[in-house]
Amino acid sequence: MKAETSMIKTAQQTCTLSKDWRVMLLWLGMLTIFLPAGAQASSLQLKNMVLDNQAGSIMARFGIELVADAQVEDALLNGMKLKLECDASLFEHKNVWLDSKVASKTYSNKLYFDSLSNQFVLEKPGAKILKHKNLSILLREEWKNFILDLGPWSTLKRGERYNLRLKVRLDRTEVPAWLKSTLFFWSWDVIPAATYQLDFTY
Repeated sequence: MKAETSMIKTAQQTCTLSKDWRVMLLWLGMLTIFLPAGAQASSLQLKNMVLDNQAGSIMARFGIELVADAQVEDALLNGMKLKLECDASLFEHKNVWLDSKVASKTYSNKLYFDSLSNQFVLEKPGAKILKHKNLSILLREEWKNFILDLGPWSTLKRGERYNLRLKVRLDRTEVPAWLKSTLFFWSWDVIPAATYQLDFTY
């Protein structure tokens, strides 16, 4: 009886694992269907990254341009919801040890297509919603100027070297967290993430 019970439990576990993998493969199949051809054509490009002092705060200013947006437009029209995420980190350069993080800030907004109004929608933090029938015009207006507050300017030390690292990605919002953690090697970015660095001495 013990041997039979053990065999039954093993069979049940195998069945559960098989179901999990079927769900996972179904997700991958759906993502492959919605992935437009010519993915390499689209890219996120940084415009005019500047770090300055505004009222005693470290302000990172930059714009983002979506080059060849047909791939993103197709994904949105197919029902995919996307999120632009900008991660900015300021580091103090160290000659011997690893660079020390001084400050960091993350900004994000959501992007999707509203089939009822037949318009592309961009949601900003604070529930601010903007719509336009033309995706290029919407993004050109709303992504041309980002400002991230990285904390007090007084944290910078005279004569020290710093670098500002900015990572920008356009990610899917509808992918379950369990699938992201399971397929950690899979990139969920609709187009390749872009990383930029600005080095300076204060």
